[in-house]
Amino acid sequence: MTLLNTYPTIQAAYIDKGFLESHGIDAVVQEDAMSQIFPGSATGGQISLYVPESQASEAEKLLAHRE
Repeated sequence: MTLLNTYPTIQAAYIDKGFLESHGIDAVVQEDAMSQIFPGSATGGQISLYVPESQASEAEKLLAHRE
């Protein structure tokens, strides 16, 4: 899996996950412990979106050109 993007909120990550999955790209959201303790905080942790390496280029294009 390849890191595609990081997010300030879990909601934003799941929106992109759903968008990619609706276009046939598998995606996984991963949160670290700090993001759960301090959601949306600058001191909080990281929320990451991963896709298979073979689909990373397509996923980047889709996210860049969505309306």
